[in-house]
Amino acid sequence: MFRRVMLPLLIAAPAAAQALPIVNTGVTLAVSGGSLGVGPEITYRVNPLVAVRGSATFLGISGHGDVGDYRYDGHARISNFGGTVDIHPLLNGFRLSAGARSVSGNHIRFHGMAEGPQTYGGVTYSPEQAGELSGKIKTRSVAPIVTVGYAKTTLSGFTYGIDAGVMFHGRPRLDDVTATGQLGSNPAAIAERDRQLARLENRVDDYKYYPVLQLSLGYRF
Repeated sequence: MFRRVMLPLLIAAPAAAQALPIVNTGVTLAVSGGSLGVGPEITYRVNPLVAVRGSATFLGISGHGDVGDYRYDGHARISNFGGTVDIHPLLNGFRLSAGARSVSGNHIRFHGMAEGPQTYGGVTYSPEQAGELSGKIKTRSVAPIVTVGYAKTTLSGFTYGIDAGVMFHGRPRLDDVTATGQLGSNPAAIAERDRQLARLENRVDDYKYYPVLQLSLGYRF
């Protein structure tokens, strides 16, 4: 059975290889930038059908928002690396890619406090006296990624590309949470602290998928 299957494939392989269009193979060094961050990218085009690609990307961004009656400031740090296998089904620049990225360095550091006075055990405290909640929002350490994209090489060797897809980094979780003021020391404030942390968890619970949109510019050697 093995011979009957493999022998025709071995005979047909040289003819199939000759039928493939001429596509530049080799190594491309590029800079990639987008929702995954900015950083170096390297691609090795094995043959017209298959390529392998790796990159490391970094990004920092700050923002703020309200959850319940608390105001939060946050700083997102994106620091990840990984690779994909690129399949070029049309034997040109169009590619379907799948792989994984190490995202243990990705997190959001947050801190926030109530926007108005808080009452615990019949005593009213100012927002500063009530205290501050702070911590990190993190995801799993390794995230699968799938994208669809296109890369073009000019006659001079310069390349440009675009990829869009999704990274499956799992359900975000709260980590290293601390509380100051009454939230950290007053037993009467514990219920409010727990309610606020539950609101935060509910807010981030739906963000299991991370959208990917990356542009690249490089040179093929």
